[in-house]
Amino acid sequence: MKKLWFCIPVLALLFVAAFSVSCKKDPDIVPGGHMAPEAVGKWMYGSFSMADFWSYDGAYQGKPFELAVVFDFKANGTYEKYFVASTRDYANCRTEAFTYEKGRVDFNEADGSFTTTPTEGTYRGFYSCFPRKNIDRKMNRSELTAQTYYYEVNRGSNGQPNLVVRFEKSGTNVSTFLPTSW
Repeated sequence: MKKLWFCIPVLALLFVAAFSVSCKKDPDIVPGGHMAPEAVGKWMYGSFSMADFWSYDGAYQGKPFELAVVFDFKANGTYEKYFVASTRDYANCRTEAFTYEKGRVDFNEADGSFTTTPTEGTYRGFYSCFPRKNIDRKMNRSELTAQTYYYEVNRGSNGQPNLVVRFEKSGTNVSTFLPTSW
C-alpha cells in the first residue's frame, strides 16, 4: 500500500512535467491582435475579365486578365491575405501569380488603420512559356514584414458594407473591398 501512495505523486509529477514541456510557446507564433467587429469576415477587391480567349480552332484559352486581393479577418485577431493575378497574351502565354500570407492583425479604430503582421506565407508563379521560371516557395523571414493600411467601413451603393482601404493615411487612391464568401 505504501508503494501505491508513493507512485501517485511520482506519476502526477511526471504528468505535470510532460504537460509543461508539450505546451511551450513557439516564439515565432504571434497571437491574435485587436479586431474591429465591423471588419470581421472575407473582403475582396477584384477585377475579373468578362472576356475569354478562344483560339481559331475553337479551343478555350482562358481569361485574358484577372486580379484580386482578399482579406479574411477572423474575430480572434488573425487574418489571411490572398493575392491572385493572371494574364494571357495573344501568343497564348499564361502568367499567374499567387501570394498567400497569414498572421496577426491589429485594428486601430481611433486612427482608422489596421496592421497585418504575417507569420507565414507562400509565393507561387507560373509561366507557361517559360516553365523554368516557375516558383513555389515559402516566404523568407525577411519577406514577412508588417504593413499598415488605412480603412473605413461604409455602406456602398450596393447596399452592403464596403471596406475602403488606402495605403497612405492621406492618400486619395482607394481600393474598395466587398464582402465575399467561398
